[in-house]
Amino acid sequence: MRTKPLKLLILFCFLTVAAMFSGCEKKTDQDKLKISYGTSFGMCVGYCNSQLFISNAKMELKKYENKPNAVPKVCTGEMAEADWSKLADSIDLSVFNQLKESYGCPDCADGGAEWIQIEYGDKKHKVTFEYGKEPDEVKPYISILRARFATFKDCE
Repeated sequence: MRTKPLKLLILFCFLTVAAMFSGCEKKTDQDKLKISYGTSFGMCVGYCNSQLFISNAKMELKKYENKPNAVPKVCTGEMAEADWSKLADSIDLSVFNQLKESYGCPDCADGGAEWIQIEYGDKKHKVTFEYGKEPDEVKPYISILRARFATFKDCE
C-alpha cells in the first residue's frame, strides 16, 4: 500500500503552507487608524497649543492662542502613502495601549508638554509627557510625528 507516503506528502505540503502564513506579520488596518500629536505651553503668549491630526495620509494642524474665544489657525496637508504606511507600521498598538496616561510633570515650570493619542476603531488612548522627554516605547514614531509637525512651521 502506497497511501502512507501520499499521506505524508499531503501533511508536509499542508504544514509548509501553514508555516508560510504563520510567519506573516499582522499589519494595522490603516483605514481604522487615527493619530494625533500635540504640544502645549501654559505660560505663553501667542499660539501656544498645537494639535496635529493624521488619518489616511491626510494631515490637519490646529494652532490655538491662549486667549478666550480665539479662533484657531488651521492648516492642512498630505503625506506620501509610503510615509503614512511607515508611520502606521511603526506603532505597536498593544504596547501603546499599555502606557500610562501621563509621564513626568508635563508643562510644569513652563517646560511644555507633548502628547500622542491613537484611535483605532472604537479604542482611544492618549499619553502625555514632558516636552522632549518621551517614554521609550514611543521613540519608534515620535520623530516621524515631530517631523510632520515641523512641516507646518509656516502655518499662518
